[in-house]
Amino acid sequence: MQQKTALMFLFVATVIWIAGAVLGLLPALMTPMMFDAPGSLENPMTVTFALSIATFPVVCVVAVLLGWLVFGLPALAHFPHRYLWACALISLPLLNVVIGGLALTWITWFNGGSFS
Repeated sequence: MQQKTALMFLFVATVIWIAGAVLGLLPALMTPMMFDAPGSLENPMTVTFALSIATFPVVCVVAVLLGWLVFGLPALAHFPHRYLWACALISLPLLNVVIGGLALTWITWFNGGSFS
């Protein structure tokens, strides 16, 4: 991957993830309300869904910091594929999105939309 392509990807991803972190703060603060239903703490999909939402803003900020750190740190100038690693690290919040989506699909499909 070339430096210019990686730089553009990092810039676009940074804008998206910082906006996502700010917008994801309110849902992250509301995740304890998912556990109001009796038995919801014993449901692994509810816990997985809540964790993916609650950690999303933190993962966004950490991914942006790690991506730019790997991209621009002079000590890593000879690191093989550092532009590819920077792009992979900044894509980490996609794991939260995918895992949260799968957990919500599981809850909707198998539990009828009930968190308990």
